[in-house]
Amino acid sequence: ATLMAKIVDYDDLNQDLFEISAREFLNEIIRDPLLIEMLFCPLMWYGNARERDMDFGQFCIMFRSIFCEGFGRPYAGVRLILKNLVRRFRGLGGELKTRSGVDHIHVENGKAVGLVLDNGDEIEAAQIISSAGLVETMRLCDDVSQIDTTHAGRLSFMEAISVVDLEPKDIGFDKTVVFFNDSENFSWERPDTLIDSRTGVICSPNNYAYTGENETFPEGMIRITAQANFDRWQALDEETYRREKTKSYNELLASAVRFMPDFRNRVVATDVFTPTTIRRFTGHDQGTVYGATHKTLDGSTHLPNLHLCGTDQGFIGIVGSMMGGISIANHCLGGSGSRDASAVESGS
Repeated sequence: ATLMAKIVDYDDLNQDLFEISAREFLNEIIRDPLLIEMLFCPLMWYGNARERDMDFGQFCIMFRSIFCEGFGRPYAGVRLILKNLVRRFRGLGGELKTRSGVDHIHVENGKAVGLVLDNGDEIEAAQIISSAGLVETMRLCDDVSQIDTTHAGRLSFMEAISVVDLEPKDIGFDKTVVFFNDSENFSWERPDTLIDSRTGVICSPNNYAYTGENETFPEGMIRITAQANFDRWQALDEETYRREKTKSYNELLASAVRFMPDFRNRVVATDVFTPTTIRRFTGHDQGTVYGATHKTLDGSTHLPNLHLCGTDQGFIGIVGSMMGGISIANHCLGGSGSRDASAVESGS
């Protein structure tokens, strides 16, 4: 009751709440150390950029999201959401340039004046919103000679998707999400090894309560995630990388089946990504998923017309990305109109 009273009216745009240690907060009101670790396990897994501790503001957001509101998943997944967003964006006159990497952000007289793309094309802009990440955005600015990496994130993951030849519930697994940890202390930090299989997340999209008559999947899907070390994966040559992916996949499944029915003899296909996969498709340094360890809720940078949105602004996940983008767009584009805006996208 005390915990709920403390977080029920939190302001998710209050920067001060993101300066408070969630661990110190919990130590003051909860006497059982194991309970604190149990609370942290799902919340950190689903949205924490810091190692070993968590911003209190982020703790409040994730606590309400997971424990109070629960999980949900549209049957068609994120692609349907993106399709509708793109249709709406274009319908309002927006121009979406895909496969157009940004080489740098051109700065003159203390203001960002436009983007120079990888192919040399230039786009002028009165306001620029970047979802590339804090460190990555600073690297793009041609007025920045030294990058401050003090708050650069280090947390990345390996994830394995197993396609099985039956519904997961038919082998006794009817859960949507399971968070597991095999000791009394929950380790939330970058491992020294390729992966850390002591803790992880097991998810099956088959098990959500879809409402449509034909909303069933043609195959069973089980997804398992573990913490991973970008530098370790990056250092491998291609042949070793492939071998270690298979080895790590088997290690992760062996760990997971301690907490769910053993499904390994029903697997018909697999898909595995590592931190280097994340780096390749998002551009995020170190393959980070939750971004910088210090969030900038108002999206401000050293330039008055360059703004951050996305994970390093502070809102994570699909809904967080949309809400963060809306809040930053409203904040910085309120009087300028959509024609004067450009965006740097990172794919996240």
